[in-house]
Amino acid sequence: MAIDIDLVYKKTLEHYQQARQHLIEKRALLEHSESAISNVIPGFDADKLEFGSYDKENFAVLFVDMRNSTKRAQDVGPAKTFLTMHVYLTALLEVVKYYNGKVIDIMGDGIMVFWGGREARAEDNMVKTEAVQNAGRCGRNMLKVRNKVINKIIKDEDLGNEISIGVGVTFDSVVVTKIGILGSYDVKAFGDCINVASKYSKLYNKMKVSKKVKDLWPSSKNGKLRFIADKDGGYIVE
Repeated sequence: MAIDIDLVYKKTLEHYQQARQHLIEKRALLEHSESAISNVIPGFDADKLEFGSYDKENFAVLFVDMRNSTKRAQDVGPAKTFLTMHVYLTALLEVVKYYNGKVIDIMGDGIMVFWGGREARAEDNMVKTEAVQNAGRCGRNMLKVRNKVINKIIKDEDLGNEISIGVGVTFDSVVVTKIGILGSYDVKAFGDCINVASKYSKLYNKMKVSKKVKDLWPSSKNGKLRFIADKDGGYIVE
């Protein structure tokens, strides 16, 4: 079943209107999620790990990032930037939720999401091909939502110029470790595939994937996707 773009639009607009009301009334903001984004790497619990210990696990990794966000913020000012971010992040997180992604971090206007790992295999029988497909479909629908939800609301509410985003998707092993000191620590993931996904997200309104993602994507005779090789070994999806 395809993602319901109209439902994403409805939920995003409701969240925007809530944020606008708080801005008008100068009240404390309500967070979009029910809990903080921390200690959320699937299958790893900070309280059960030792400092300096590490493990390796395979994940499909998605990075999505807004392009030219600093200049846009300077152009439209703090109030419209605040409202834009509530539209932008809410809409993209609705897409992540639909595809059962695990939000690992929200970094300003960037989002990092994981699929797969031992927990997903144990609970949902999610094999690596399914993890890759969910990540790729999530990225493609983020691009649709950018046009049909985010920029529509931005235009209708006069929040400034339309936004552009880039999406990068990879699949490989990451190192998960517990970092910090007593009373202040977290579980963090490191790996080349994370860095590559972040680099791939620097495109404008396109999704770029690694060779492993392309190879794991199921092919069909009448498939609608095209993978166009880029000079750095990645593939732009059209």
